[in-house]
Amino acid sequence: MLNDDYNQRHCVKCGKIGGILICDGCSSTFCSRHAMQHRQELTYQLETIMQDHDLIQQNLERSLYEHSLLQKIAKWEKESIRKIRTAADTARADLRQIIDKSKRQLARMSRDIAIDLSSSSKTDDFSEKDLVRWMKQLNTLRLDIKSSYSIEVMEDQRFPIYPITVSHNKFQNIHRKNPNPAHMSSEDGVECFFKATNPASIENNGTIIKHNGPDLDFAHIIGKNFYTQGRHTMRFKIQQLTLPYSIFFGCISSSVVPEVLSYKSSSVVGWFGYNEIYQHGVWNNNANVHGYDSYQFDRNDIINLTLDCDQQRLELFHERFNKTHKLSVDIDQAPFPWQILVVLIHQDDCVKILPKR
Repeated sequence: MLNDDYNQRHCVKCGKIGGILICDGCSSTFCSRHAMQHRQELTYQLETIMQDHDLIQQNLERSLYEHSLLQKIAKWEKESIRKIRTAADTARADLRQIIDKSKRQLARMSRDIAIDLSSSSKTDDFSEKDLVRWMKQLNTLRLDIKSSYSIEVMEDQRFPIYPITVSHNKFQNIHRKNPNPAHMSSEDGVECFFKATNPASIENNGTIIKHNGPDLDFAHIIGKNFYTQGRHTMRFKIQQLTLPYSIFFGCISSSVVPEVLSYKSSSVVGWFGYNEIYQHGVWNNNANVHGYDSYQFDRNDIINLTLDCDQQRLELFHERFNKTHKLSVDIDQAPFPWQILVVLIHQDDCVKILPKR
């Protein structure tokens, strides 16, 4: 039996007290007609909630593909592919240029020697001096061919995706980071050998360099100090020497160290063996023109190399012969600061830095 309180209930919609139903969800009372209407309202609310869920699901799925981070990744991917292709194209072009230039130079040298040999053989017009000259030319050609093989393809590992680059004679056994010129100027103390490529070693606290072989492998060595102004002279003693003399003394712009290291670089000026001088990539071995005779150099000779920054030139002084050679330096091609550069090519050749007088 219904109690009196239940009989007093009435429909919240129309106020009727007959046929009352109670909603378990909201605890409201409805007549039969409004109970059906209330149920329809609940059904409509459920459908609305389901539609909202579908919209949220669609937005969620859309965000997984259109989120800005994914767009950034896609952009990085495209940009990386473009950079890799650009680096590869540049490397291929640089490699072809280096190889083609070397081939042309070597072919021209070989052709000139062949013409000279053939002409002298046919006319039977040659002497011992000619034979010595031809042997020197062939030795020079042999060294140049050996040097032309020193091309490397390197990965620049500073980047997550490694582009490749082409260069000549990269440092192989040194730190890649350049020292700071502000902390290593010529005023910091005496000069010493600082970095070397294989097959050279630096000994005796940086005062001695030695070629450890194999023979005819080019070893490049640079000094510690940086030179931007004033006049600075270093004294070197040739402690061990393989004849004919073939040691390079000169300077290099620190801006190209260590990425590009070659005595043939446009940033290098100096003197080599076989009467050769190199001045910003230009080669000359005509002693009658420049007056430099490397065949006078011998073991235990003392050489003075002067970097005259104010006059923008180099000086090479041979103490035994009391003779000085000078080369101008174009600072547009070899900008300050400068570093000394020595190149050894013969096994066991050895050079020592002497104290200043």
